[in-house]
Amino acid sequence: MPPSATTTLPTADCNTVDTPACTKADPIQLCMFSAPMTAADRIMRTADYAKNPTAYLKSALGEDTFNERKQRFSIPEEVNMDAYGTGTHKQHFEQHIAQEVLGKHAGLFFITGVQAQLAALKIHCERAGKKRAAWHVSSHLEEAEERSFEALYGLERTLLGHDPEALPTVKEIETVLSLPAAERPAVVLLEIPNRVLGCKTYSFSELEQISSACKAAGVALHMDGARLWEIEPFYQATAGKSFAELATLFDSVYVSFYKGLGGVSGAMLTHDDGTFIAEAKVWQRRAGGNAVTLGYELIDCERGYNENIGTFARKREKMMEIVDKITVATAQFRSADGSKIVRFVPEGATCCQIHTVFGGFTASELEQARDKVQAKSNVRVFERLRPKESLDEKMKAERATTHNQQSQGEKAEVHDDKQHFMEWMIMSVTERHATEVFVDAYVALCEELLAAGTGATSS
Repeated sequence: MPPSATTTLPTADCNTVDTPACTKADPIQLCMFSAPMTAADRIMRTADYAKNPTAYLKSALGEDTFNERKQRFSIPEEVNMDAYGTGTHKQHFEQHIAQEVLGKHAGLFFITGVQAQLAALKIHCERAGKKRAAWHVSSHLEEAEERSFEALYGLERTLLGHDPEALPTVKEIETVLSLPAAERPAVVLLEIPNRVLGCKTYSFSELEQISSACKAAGVALHMDGARLWEIEPFYQATAGKSFAELATLFDSVYVSFYKGLGGVSGAMLTHDDGTFIAEAKVWQRRAGGNAVTLGYELIDCERGYNENIGTFARKREKMMEIVDKITVATAQFRSADGSKIVRFVPEGATCCQIHTVFGGFTASELEQARDKVQAKSNVRVFERLRPKESLDEKMKAERATTHNQQSQGEKAEVHDDKQHFMEWMIMSVTERHATEVFVDAYVALCEELLAAGTGATSS
């Protein structure tokens, strides 16, 4: 579209937002992670499911969709609240996810993924008689948990790979696995897919190589599968592999229920060894996670699983289409240095979640352009921007410390205040918007930046 053209976007329609509170004034939100519902509505939704899961799902999904997917559902004979981790409903859900979905012998429901993963790593380390685990610098344990692996669990870590913006290669992982036995980690953690890197992931054949190398080295392999639900269609499309076929490559697997599945809060740790899960229960109690009941969280997570399982292939296809068309439509718009204003990480979507990177503008300039687009079209392109800060400094510091080569005069990296990104996904609400709504909104954003005289150019 020429930069002088006027972009016309549709106004918001209440039929595109599944909330009773919707009004004609509500903007079309292109970037959101949960349906706009009140706390009361969310609690009522859980209560409706608890009263009769089958009736709820038939109403929410429709009879045809219910019948099409029912073999994948976890529907208990009776909905009840557990007492300190014991309960028939809880056991049913744990067995369904562990055995029927992931092909593992046993599972344990946790209130958070932080508790689940730390328990897994601690057990793997204790069984190996070591304190060391290994992961990439982008791992959730590295960036978001205040070094709880060290402060609370007494663990140490080795960073995998040398490129902070890329997945550790198979060769780089094999290099760590080839260290002398005393220096080798007890467990390697891989995030499948890697959220911080825009949901980049490994091919199935690469995972097979990593799994084989870990077994040969006597090192456990753990999956951070927080977004495993979202990425499984990638493995289906590229290798014809299921959840269970992915999980069989890993000794332990953690999955989350509150992200793409939309549960209120919850995670599950699975393993083929029942004694591993028994040990995890001990660590759950030590971490304060064995509440008098997790019934509400578990019931809502089961609801979210049942409502959303089987939807991620179409959401992935929608994201792929949107990314491809936006890339073409905005290619002509360039920042002052000639680089693209809009790009995606990764360049092609692997699943229904991705990063959009905006280059050449400050956060204030981007927000002003966003607000102008919304004022004209009632479409809101993004909600929150983050500075595009590289993880390179953290990895450099780690390598320097490891080799005792820390330079006292080394200057800290100066981050570019004109590189920002947003993390977003296609979910039940946003997948209803036509692809053209996304494309036109991005083009309109670029046009507003150009009109504001911020240094953008159109080739």
